[in-house]
Formats: sequence, C-alpha cells, structure tokens
Amino acid sequence: MTDALSESYEEVLYPSYLHVQTQPDRLATMAAFYGMQPAPVEKCRVLELGCSDGSNLIPYAFHLPESEFIGIDLAARSVAIGQKRIEALGLKNVQLRVFDVMDVDESFGQFDYIVAHGLFSWVPPEVREKILDICRRNLSPQGVAHVSYNAYPGCHFRDMTREMMLFHVRNVTDPQERIVQAIALIKFLSESFAETDLYRMFIKNELESLLERRQEQIFHDDLEQFNQPYYFHQFIEKAAAHDLQFLS
Repeated sequence: MTDALSESYEEVLYPSYLHVQTQPDRLATMAAFYGMQPAPVEKCRVLELGCSDGSNLIPYAFHLPESEFIGIDLAARSVAIGQKRIEALGLKNVQLRVFDVMDVDESFGQFDYIVAHGLFSWVPPEVREKILDICRRNLSPQGVAHVSYNAYPGCHFRDMTREMMLFHVRNVTDPQERIVQAIALIKFLSESFAETDLYRMFIKNELESLLERRQEQIFHDDLEQFNQPYYFHQFIEKAAAHDLQFLS
C-alpha cells in the first residue's frame, strides 16, 4: 500500500466499529443455507484485513475463546489501541499486527473466515487484487470471505459531491481544514438554488448525510485519493477471475 495512504491513516485515525454482518456465526449460517459445510464457529480461524483498532474482531474473540483471530492493519496507532484492549481483557486467542496486506502469503495459513470491511474501495487497484488473491489462497476449502465495497448506481450521487469537494480542497493540506472547507462548499451549494430546485434538494440531502458522519470518516471516505465504487456485476467478475464464487 502506498506510503502516503499509510501516513494518512496514522495522522487521522479512522473510527472503528463492530459490523454485525461480518460475525462468523452469520457467515456460517449463510454458507449453510446455500449448501456449504462451513467450519464450526466455536473453533475456527478468522482473518480481518484492515482491522484498525480491533473493534470488530475483539468482541468475536471474547465470545469464541476456542477460535483464533488475526487482524492486520498499517495504522500502528490504531493497532496499539487494540492491543491494549486485548491485554486488558486478558484474551489469548486474538492478535493484531501492523502488517501490509500486500505481504500476506501462504505462511499465514488457511482461514475459515476472512473479513475485509471498508477496505476494498479505498485502496489502490493492486491492493484490491491482492485482497481477492488472499481470499483465494488463504481460505479453507469451505471458507467464507466477507468483502464490502461502495456500490453503483447509488454511489454516482456521492461521486458528484466527492469530486467537487476534492477540487475545492486540492491545495489544502491540513486534515482539519480540508474537512471544514469541504463541508463549507456543500453548504454553499445547497443554499445557492431555488427552494424547489431538484439539484438543490439533492445537494442538501448530501450535506445532511455528510453532517451525520464523523469528521474522520469524511476525511478518509470522501477526501482520500482512492474511493472506487463498483457495479455488482463488475465486482463479481473481479472475484471470478480469482476463482471465487459469489455466495450471498
């Protein structure tokens, strides 16, 4: 992954949350519905790519003490926060590593569940290919991967405001000032049209959506260099090129 992207996430920590759709028992249930024989969640191996401070991984490790959880992320500050939580909880079945996705290989072994949430669309093209390659090489034969991405056609609306914000802050380097100026632009646009103008209604809706997000999310999700949405068929074609099959 590029040094600039790594430094960006070191400078401004991305807020981390628990994502219920990535729970091993949920993935196992969906797999069973579609005829697979997934590993029992009570004793499985889970890898999370882009684990941040472990907010998504640590709760699973706490409730599944016989399973093994590994998370990797380039943001050393975030990983350090997660490691302190692990130590405080006395967990022995989870580890977070400062590690580049591009360096994951067969030495990691196989995993029953691989999670890449909020990562795929926000990294360079070669890293996206590597994520899918990891899913192919490091998944067990009945393994399940959860990969989220920004999706078209909905993201066309978001692309429009993102491009305007990026142009507006193109010469601004301070993270906080980039956020402030980006929001100020959308506010200005939302107030620049007649009350009944459909374009104004759209811009106002985007502004309200922006204001609901944390500033760190705006900085990374909307003002970073990479934010590549895909149509569903495009993502499935990329996955199929790595011998991966769509599950659900």
